[in-house]
Amino acid sequence: MPRPHPPRKRPRRRPDSVERAARAEVSLARQTAQVKSSDGKQQANAKQQPASKTRTLAKGGMASRARAIDEPFVPWAKRSYLILVALLAAAEVAVGSLAFFTLADPKPAFGLYVLGVSYNPLVPVASALVAAPLAKLITKEPRSLRFMESVMAGIMQYFIWLALFVALTYLIGGFLSSKSSASTVATPTAVVGLIGIDILSFVATFYLYPPLYKFMRRRPPPRTPRAPKVKPKPEAAKQTPEATAKDATS
Repeated sequence: MPRPHPPRKRPRRRPDSVERAARAEVSLARQTAQVKSSDGKQQANAKQQPASKTRTLAKGGMASRARAIDEPFVPWAKRSYLILVALLAAAEVAVGSLAFFTLADPKPAFGLYVLGVSYNPLVPVASALVAAPLAKLITKEPRSLRFMESVMAGIMQYFIWLALFVALTYLIGGFLSSKSSASTVATPTAVVGLIGIDILSFVATFYLYPPLYKFMRRRPPPRTPRAPKVKPKPEAAKQTPEATAKDATS
């Protein structure tokens, strides 16, 4: 049975202003300590991540490759490209002269062979690799030409020369059949034509090589994520004849 006179519950005593201020200070101190600890962990993680990245890049020479890819392309001045093309022509004469002594007998005339030395694609490529560092040394350019950038100059000069050589062959009616292309030159018209296409090939290389290589270095824009396809909303259910009749009566 319940007690006839149960004791009354005493009302809860509210803390005074001093106790409330003390509790507020304690909670604020706890919050600041938690924030400082979380910030310290984030900074430590941020320091560890770059260190791990640099260690992985340093292995196998990947760091230098990453810097070479990220650095922007800065073209040379026009005067430097002009010196490069002039050195390319001189290097082709030098490399072609050395290649002349490796030919088997019977050898063609030396001068005629030098005029048609661009017919061999290895000679312009080797000459470009020789002319590129010499051009940087003379022009005092801050950036060295990359390997493919140097090779590209010789390849472009070769293809321009080859196109002009085909056009010259068509105009003069062809050369005499022989093992070496240089030994087929016999007429003054063919000699003058070879001199002309040699000069034109180097002039065209000077004007076309810098913009072409700059265009090839252009990176495609980053791909944007495709927008999600929005499904068409289902059409409202057609009203039945009974529903339309009810609407009309109402």
